[in-house]
Amino acid sequence: MKILIVSQYFWPENFRINEIVELLRSKGHDVDVLTCYPNYPEGKIFENYKRTPKKYNKYFGANIYRVPVILRKKSTKFDLFLNYLTFTLSSILIGSFKLRKKKYDLIFTFATSPITVAITSIFLCKIKNAKHILWVLDLWPDILKELKIVKNKIILKILDIIVYFIYKNTHLILAQSHSFIDLIKKKTISNNIVYLPAWSENIDLETENDENKFFIKDKKKLTICFTGNIGEAQNFENIMIAANILKKNEDIEWVIVGTGRNIEKIKKFKEENHINNFYFLGSKSLDKIKYYHDLADILLVSLKSGKAISSTIPGKIQTYLASNKFILGFIEGEAQRIINESKTGLVVNPNNPEELAEKIIFLKKNRSIVREPYLAQNGSKYLSKEFNKKNIFEKLNNYIFKVYQDIEKIKLIKNPRTIPWNKNFTLSGLNLAFLGYYSKGLIKLHPDLYNWSDGIFYNRFFRKQTKKIAGRDLILQIELPKNIKKIYVFGTLSNTSLNYLKKKFKKEVVHIYLPHDSAQNLFNNFCNISFKDSDFIILTLPTPKQEQFAQLIRNNNNNYKVICVGGAVVMASGEEKPMPHFFEKMGLEFIWRLRTDTLRRIKRLIVTSTYYILGEISFKYKRIKKEFLDNE
Repeated sequence: MKILIVSQYFWPENFRINEIVELLRSKGHDVDVLTCYPNYPEGKIFENYKRTPKKYNKYFGANIYRVPVILRKKSTKFDLFLNYLTFTLSSILIGSFKLRKKKYDLIFTFATSPITVAITSIFLCKIKNAKHILWVLDLWPDILKELKIVKNKIILKILDIIVYFIYKNTHLILAQSHSFIDLIKKKTISNNIVYLPAWSENIDLETENDENKFFIKDKKKLTICFTGNIGEAQNFENIMIAANILKKNEDIEWVIVGTGRNIEKIKKFKEENHINNFYFLGSKSLDKIKYYHDLADILLVSLKSGKAISSTIPGKIQTYLASNKFILGFIEGEAQRIINESKTGLVVNPNNPEELAEKIIFLKKNRSIVREPYLAQNGSKYLSKEFNKKNIFEKLNNYIFKVYQDIEKIKLIKNPRTIPWNKNFTLSGLNLAFLGYYSKGLIKLHPDLYNWSDGIFYNRFFRKQTKKIAGRDLILQIELPKNIKKIYVFGTLSNTSLNYLKKKFKKEVVHIYLPHDSAQNLFNNFCNISFKDSDFIILTLPTPKQEQFAQLIRNNNNNYKVICVGGAVVMASGEEKPMPHFFEKMGLEFIWRLRTDTLRRIKRLIVTSTYYILGEISFKYKRIKKEFLDNE
């Protein structure tokens, strides 16, 4: 399978998308990555990358295509806005040029902030005829609103529209927490949302011999360690209030490993309040993080209060669990549940820094409680059960294959002798009306849906592989297998055509007249039938109603053999005057039919033509795979 990863962040930056690429390559997939120059979190291009950029063109055999962006710099709101915007524009304009000769089956979006990165994926999906998988790690725009990063209602409304567009154009949404699923469902009509959490990062690596130069552990002190991003969401304002309360406790020390957009403001608070037991060690590479987990007595995880924020599982939770250290959660929601269920620590209301300070004093006085998770290995046990990396990767690989298998196909039969009577099927004509209403979304492709070459529009997919088959000819040439005992006809049918079917097939024919109504109402009121494998169903409704009716039969029955023929039975029986051979040969039947019921047919022709053109403009037909069935 050919897969493109779209992510604003990638190796040598430390994100879990790196491991996903390793997984996909290990499964034999052909993988490319579209990203930008590495500059997270410092806002400066990595020095190693600047010295030898060619060294970073491949990762475990995956090709990396990088596009220029305005760097994050100091990560102010304006800096980040420009950074996010330029990646979207650059990845679409320059990225699509770099990938112009590449073909993909699937595009995977790593959707940490900003989710707008998915706009690039959707654009490339349309021009590359690919499916889209989105891994949602931050809920936009909810999290921006809760953190008061964006307050303008108009901007939030625009972001809501963008997010709805992204979800609508995604074939599978992966949600990083169970709570995410419910919140995402409120923003999309899609039911293709599944749970895929993060896993523990692999930090069990050897550290450099001089690592202890950065910080030396005093065993007499209670060491509280925080690792990761220091941004708007991490609630450091309240952490610093608690630290200020405890600043005279010389037997307590805080170790902060990481950086972020709020780092300067937090450092300023520390200096102004003379909090001398609070240490900022800066950002460290992943292979050095284990050192700090080992020296810590308590690992701190924090997030501000809020519905979207509390639905998030901070990525560090899984890595903290792997250390088996005591976890102090200044947090609520999903992370609170995990800490409590795993019996790995205590949780404090994120709006109560005074309580945080009190809990730390309590833990200092009760060191045995702090050691309990380590002695019982509670973190590892819970991690193995809930966040097992092997299981998560296996699920992800299965999801990818499922999306790939669900790629929409038009399966064309060569002639009536290739109808797959040995299994369930729906058969419909591949013509202008079918494609137009498919473009509109009123007809859904399905693995059991087959077509025959009707009209001239089958040439859009199968130019010289077969000849046109008129609906009348299909009825004339069909030969029912011996196991078919009964024929059901749903729709309008005269006695003349009904007698024709009885005479031709020599089977019991049951006609169920359907009045003018929606397919759903017609099915509910007239199709309370449990079909057998020996039943054959003919639908004489117009497109798309007959295809919708067939789909309802398919959804509610274990057995179904359905053909959607519109008015073909009337023509096959001779009840309707046959059209001149010229019109039929040229696929211009619609012109001949305009002589009767002219106004309705003209309106229908305009509607279906418009839908068809919109399908071409939106590349919808390009995304359809084709399969030619020749089972003779």
